[in-house]
Amino acid sequence: MTTMYAPKPFAIDTGAEVLAADRLEVEGRASCLVLHGGAATSERSHWLVLRQNLASHGIGTIAVDFSGHGESSARTPNSLSKRYDEAIAALQYLDEDGPRAVIGISMSGEIAVRLAAAPSNRIGRLVTLVGAAYDSAAFDVPFGPAFSKILRTPQSWRRSVVFEQIALFPGRLTVVRATEDTVIPATIGELLIASARRAEHAEIVDILNTDHALGLALRAQPGLVDRLGNIICRAILATSRISN
Repeated sequence: MTTMYAPKPFAIDTGAEVLAADRLEVEGRASCLVLHGGAATSERSHWLVLRQNLASHGIGTIAVDFSGHGESSARTPNSLSKRYDEAIAALQYLDEDGPRAVIGISMSGEIAVRLAAAPSNRIGRLVTLVGAAYDSAAFDVPFGPAFSKILRTPQSWRRSVVFEQIALFPGRLTVVRATEDTVIPATIGELLIASARRAEHAEIVDILNTDHALGLALRAQPGLVDRLGNIICRAILATSRISN
């Protein structure tokens, strides 16, 4: 029963914000960071059922509500760079030893790649779920009209730095796409895999008959939690030659 795994709430004070977070441990350990997407209603609780599934397979996780979401504060304007800083703050709560993993969902796909590309973060497993990429010009722009204008520029995502940064990642990369996704271009995943030249392993897994709202689909489609959990477990638990 995955429901036996209960999250332990804690707070992360970043100075600018206080972030609500929780730790879902397995035998006292949590080595995977789960980062939710950017929709106004997105929050860590939407992914608890998936995290409980991962826990049943031996993967402990930490999840955080980005500022302006869920139970976190909303004191200052948000941006991709601010989210990156908040993800860095949350990353410090992962266990230090053994392979560490990051799961980036939707908007956080870009954040997760940036985290994994930095050797100092000691990330050996990277999973993106319907992951996005953004023009580097948008990274420091507060969310709002100026940010949206950059995003609406056709093919602007091709100027994301993640396609350069992923080339530095030596671990295992799994890109999970939804075949009915009309929000995130499928080509983002293809370019990410093609650019991951140093990766020990890189693969794309397509979830059939599912759109971008993967969190909603987990609650509406019987068996999807197990299917997605198995994909992530295979990605994270695979034996690696990379030393962390």
